[in-house]
Amino acid sequence: MFDVDLTFEFLKKVIAVMGNIMGDKCEVVLHDLRSPESSIIAIVHGDITGRKVGDPSTNLGLPVLNNPYGDYDNYNYKSRTHSGKVLRCSSVYLKDPNGRVFAAICANYDISELSVAANILRSLTLTQDEEVDENFATDINDVISRILNEALQTNSNAILSGDKEERVKLIQTLDAKGVFTVKGAVDRVAKLLGVSRVTVYGYLNEVQAMKLDNFIP
Repeated sequence: MFDVDLTFEFLKKVIAVMGNIMGDKCEVVLHDLRSPESSIIAIVHGDITGRKVGDPSTNLGLPVLNNPYGDYDNYNYKSRTHSGKVLRCSSVYLKDPNGRVFAAICANYDISELSVAANILRSLTLTQDEEVDENFATDINDVISRILNEALQTNSNAILSGDKEERVKLIQTLDAKGVFTVKGAVDRVAKLLGVSRVTVYGYLNEVQAMKLDNFIP
């Protein structure tokens, strides 16, 4: 036979364990919903909301009075105390053998400090939507090699066809990426294209001339 009083004595021990496990940032409350005006019969870490045994149910417990056979469980909803604490709450409603709600266990976790930390972490990890391909090398030659390889993937005809126009486009791409500011880059590009250094410098002169043509003072 269901004994509601024995059940409540058992539930008081349950919330005591829950409160101790969750720590002092989590308030755990046991409500006897048969008496909504003084429903709290046990509470752990009540300083979070400032409540005590004998205090009433919240507004969320009142609909149970109209329909004690409904389903009211609610998990991980956000609420706020009068003092401004931000809470992560969960409420479980217990039913007797006839399916009538008679009690509720509520856990209210104070996440105010965690919310501040989360906002700080969010701001520290905020980036542009587009990911930039950046080569964090320890040798400038590695950087140049990667730029050359990437440029060749989009300008492969510069080598395969030997076409001057294609090669000038490649030199233009490399120049825009700052390759030729690095010592020895001209020699590497010349070797890659199978031409002389003089030829590469000639291509560079054409690229520089195009820059001047497009310059608007």
